[in-house]
Amino acid sequence: MKIKDKVFKRKNGKSKDKWIVRIEYLDELIGKTKYIERHADKKGDAIDLRNKLVDEVKKSHGQMQTGERMTFNQLADICEQIFYRPAEIVEGRKVAGIRSIAGLKPQINNLRLFFGKRLIKEITTESLTQYKLWRLKTNSEPLGQPVKIATVNRALSAMRKMMRFAYGKGWILKDIFFNAKVIDTSNEIERHRLLTIDEEKRLLGVCQGERTVTYKRKLRGKEQEVTAKISEDNPHLKAIIILALDSGMRRGEIFKLNWKDLDFDNGLIRVIGTNTKTERARLVPLSHRAKDELEKLKEITKGEKPFPFTDIKRSFATAKRLAKIDDLHFHDLRRTAITRWIQQGTPLALAGKLGGHSQLQTTMKHYTANDADAVKEITQRINSFYSQLDLKVTEESDLKTLFF
Repeated sequence: MKIKDKVFKRKNGKSKDKWIVRIEYLDELIGKTKYIERHADKKGDAIDLRNKLVDEVKKSHGQMQTGERMTFNQLADICEQIFYRPAEIVEGRKVAGIRSIAGLKPQINNLRLFFGKRLIKEITTESLTQYKLWRLKTNSEPLGQPVKIATVNRALSAMRKMMRFAYGKGWILKDIFFNAKVIDTSNEIERHRLLTIDEEKRLLGVCQGERTVTYKRKLRGKEQEVTAKISEDNPHLKAIIILALDSGMRRGEIFKLNWKDLDFDNGLIRVIGTNTKTERARLVPLSHRAKDELEKLKEITKGEKPFPFTDIKRSFATAKRLAKIDDLHFHDLRRTAITRWIQQGTPLALAGKLGGHSQLQTTMKHYTANDADAVKEITQRINSFYSQLDLKVTEESDLKTLFF
């Protein structure tokens, strides 16, 4: 890049007797010549300013003026057009955009709310900490629950990509995320919730059958207590729960299933790469009970998909309430499935492969949680081991033998 610079003393006008610094360079992206002009009181200051401006133009590849006027909202608009947009699939592979755009949109909106009109050159590392504290003090919509650290970390990760994109374009001259410890995943509270066998029975039980409901109503001005029987029949929800517990599939993978992906004869489910988080196809088990539920759905479901919808939040929440199960997320069913495989003797590496993990560490960190029954079993083994040894300490000499 060719840069012309000049330092001179102005003889008239508003800047009379001021030392003027003028920089001229070609913006290669738009093919136009751009100018920067600043002034200083002393010649030495003007020379230092000239050197600084020339250095900044070189570092930014001539884009520093674009960045000087750019707000965070404008940067977010550009990023949403380039990479934060719905995924484009070509030959079964994602070539542009992101898959989880629906989950990312609220994070970007919160970033806009805080940084929106601020110039990106004015956003500092300290600004990131301010955002983090502000976000943790607000409530998440629509439930009014406190925002989790993991949620804030995801938003800051999205912003990191945006600001580093701006840094790469030369719109800002510093990577504000470099050595910034604002994204601290160690502070995230990891979930280890597993569904117990008893909870599973209750959860599946409320998907089908009859239940008695007692409520009050007014009849001719008098309040009466009425008892009614309600028939529950939600075969789709029951099939989804069983699939999650037996196949370990993610919620999105279940909803994207086609009938052709199900191999009833061999007890297999083909999860195609375009439907997975890691973009890798895999095979997962199709249990007998899952097969039975899916065959029932064939009689009542039209189209190519067993599940012609994309959300079960309300029905799943109702089932949990009726089954009297607290603090259970749908993803906990997947964790339960993979943990059960491991407890049943499936090698850790194979369990991770069936679960669609690209790294074994993910399986080890999140999917080897032990429930109370497993801990009790280990306790029994410890007690049995020592009972067989029949260790009895009766004399002082025995104590010396054991501990010295």
